[in-house]
Amino acid sequence: MLKTLSVSELSSYITNIFDAEELLHDIKVYGEVSGFSSVRGNLYFNLKDEISLLPCVMFGADAKNVHDGDQIVATGSMRYYSKFGKVNFYVTSIVPYGSGILYQKFLELKNKLKAEGLFDDSHKKPLPKIIKKIGVITSKTGAVLHDIEKVSHRRNPSLEIVVYPARVQGIGAEKTIIDGLRFFDKQKDIDVIIIARGGGSIEDLEPFNTENLAREIVATGKPVVSAVGHETDFTICDFASSVRTATPSEAGELVARNVFDGFDRFKNNLDKLSYLENNLIDEKFKTVDRATNRLENIFLKFSLKKFDSFRHNVLKLVSLNFVDKIENKLSVDESKIFVLNPILPFKRGYARLTKDGKLIRKVKILKNNDRICAEFLDGNVSALVEKISEVKK
Repeated sequence: MLKTLSVSELSSYITNIFDAEELLHDIKVYGEVSGFSSVRGNLYFNLKDEISLLPCVMFGADAKNVHDGDQIVATGSMRYYSKFGKVNFYVTSIVPYGSGILYQKFLELKNKLKAEGLFDDSHKKPLPKIIKKIGVITSKTGAVLHDIEKVSHRRNPSLEIVVYPARVQGIGAEKTIIDGLRFFDKQKDIDVIIIARGGGSIEDLEPFNTENLAREIVATGKPVVSAVGHETDFTICDFASSVRTATPSEAGELVARNVFDGFDRFKNNLDKLSYLENNLIDEKFKTVDRATNRLENIFLKFSLKKFDSFRHNVLKLVSLNFVDKIENKLSVDESKIFVLNPILPFKRGYARLTKDGKLIRKVKILKNNDRICAEFLDGNVSALVEKISEVKK
């Protein structure tokens, strides 16, 4: 019997199929943009070719980068939007079709060289501990060279920088960069080579994404630092070099040993010595305090012992008759206290009578129907006066 499903159940099932299918995630689709619109920072358009059309959505994107009729490569994932029963391609990035081809070539070359082992750590050369002279391959007119010189000389004014003027964009750029590598590799006094340029599009960075350059970098006998593009830009040059830095300034900072570190270490050592000295003095003072306390305790114990001896001698001098008199007086006082003990009459059967909290000594202060209280050893009794008889003298 066929199972009957609600719309929500079937929609949920379809959604799960799209979410679980890996082939529908992080894929690239080439096509022409049509039906483009932008609503509150979200882009809605179709990708089409001669036969088919694919609805697309891109969230939080700049509408200036997309227009109807553009040939683009969109990266994203297929999703089923159950609320409206629509299948959309959710786009995460867009590049023009020309850039998309270059990027695909970049990925293919990267995977090829990586599989060959050209990017393995075994090909990376460690940076020397002491760097005195560096060779920089870059444009002599750009801001990149200024950034490297400014940062490196701030950290180490004695660092020598030699520049090989190379083209970093366009036709012939790859050859000048390779020529610079070969030039510096022959210079015995060059410790590190930096390849540098600023950021740019994938078309601008094309000279740094070639197989010839990658193989030349690995073949170079000196460590090569790649400082190409911005932090988010990656090139074949980055993967082949011994070290990759995010910016040219970072490359300058990396190769310049900070000579002021020595002064900082010296100052830190002085601070540590001063700290240890102060601690040593404090410990000596504490030792003296502990010794003083011990001496005071010894003196106090000696003084108490002398006082006890003095007291003992005084007692010897006191007359025994005087002591006997004191003891006799204490005995008499003890007898008086015993006789005057208020508990004794209670023990002999007497009671204490009170009226309104006042002691009753004579019956003449009482009247019939007065309320009185009789206190015994083990408790109190409240009574009502019914008859009064006075004793006539």
